Amino acid sequence: MPRKKNKQPPRKQSHSLRTYSFLTTFALLTIIVGASYYYSLPKVEHIPDKFQFQAASWMAFVPQTAQYVAYVDYQQAYSASGNATIFGRSPIFQFYQLQLEIPPQSILYDLDVQLPEPSSNSAVTVSVIKLRNDTMRILISAIAKTNLAKSEYDGYPVYTILMINVASSQQKLINAIVAVAEGLLILSIDPNLGRAGVETILDQYTTNGPSLFDNYDVRRGIYASGATDKTYIGLFVGTFSSQFNNTRMIVKSVIAEGNGISVTRSVLFPTSDFAMDEFDHAHNVYRDAESYRVLDQWLVISYNYNYDKLRGELTGI
Repeated sequence: MPRKKNKQPPRKQSHSLRTYSFLTTFALLTIIVGASYYYSLPKVEHIPDKFQFQAASWMAFVPQTAQYVAYVDYQQAYSASGNATIFGRSPIFQFYQLQLEIPPQSILYDLDVQLPEPSSNSAVTVSVIKLRNDTMRILISAIAKTNLAKSEYDGYPVYTILMINVASSQQKLINAIVAVAEGLLILSIDPNLGRAGVETILDQYTTNGPSLFDNYDVRRGIYASGATDKTYIGLFVGTFSSQFNNTRMIVKSVIAEGNGISVTRSVLFPTSDFAMDEFDHAHNVYRDAESYRVLDQWLVISYNYNYDKLRGELTGI
C-alpha cells in the first residue's frame, strides 16, 4: 500500500500570525504608554468665571495698597489641633505701664498688615488684634486707671504705651502706638512710622475704602489656594515676587483637613504659559508636595501635614 504523507503545518501562515500578534501588542503598549505620558503632563485648568468668595470682617481693615497680609485665627488653631499650648505659654504682649500681660490664649485672631510708606521709601507693619471680651475689658480698665498719653483719630482713642519687646532677648522697653476700635487693638511698634500706620488702618476702616480683598487677582488667588469656601486657620497674601521669575503675587492658605492640615501656595504669573514654564522648577523649590497644578495664571502647590507642622506653617508665606 502507498505510504500516506504526513501533513505539514502552514509555517508561513503561523509565522505571519506571530508577527501580526507581536505588532498588535507593541502598538497597544505604545498607545498605553503614550496615553499615560500624555495624561501625566501638566495641563492648564481654569478658575470658574463665577466663584464663591466669602469676605471676612477683618478684611475691612486692609487697604488696597497693602504689600503683605498675615491672618492667623488662634481659636481655629486650638480647635483643630486640640492643643491649647500650640502658641506656647509666654505672653504675646506685655504692657509695662499697665502691668498687664496678654497670653496667646486670650487672642481670637491676629492680623498683621505691611503698608508702604512712599515718603520714606520704607514700610510699616500694623497689627489688628481681636481679644477675648474679658481680656479687652481688663485692658480698657487698666488704661482708664493709668495716665497715658492720649489723642483721638477718626473718633477713636490712640495711646502711646510702653511695652516690653518680647521678641528681643534683652527685653527692651519700646513705645507702641495703640488704638482701640470696635473691640479691637490696632497696634504698631515701629518707632518712626507706627502712628502713621495705625492712622492709615483707622482711615481704611472708618471710610470703608477699597480693600486689598476687593482686588480680583487676590480673590482668584484665594480661590486657587482652596480658601474661598472653607474655614481657614491662616491666610497670607504677598503682593511681591517669589522664588520664581516674573511672579506678581503669592497667596498661602492653611486649612484643617481630616487629621491634619492642608497648606496651599498659589503663585501668580503674567500668563498661564509663564506658569507652565516654571512647573518643573516648582518641584525643586517646593519638594515632595502632594500636588502641583496650573490654574490659569496661577501655579498651585499643595502639601498635607500632621498637626505638629501647624505652628511653623503659621509664621508666614
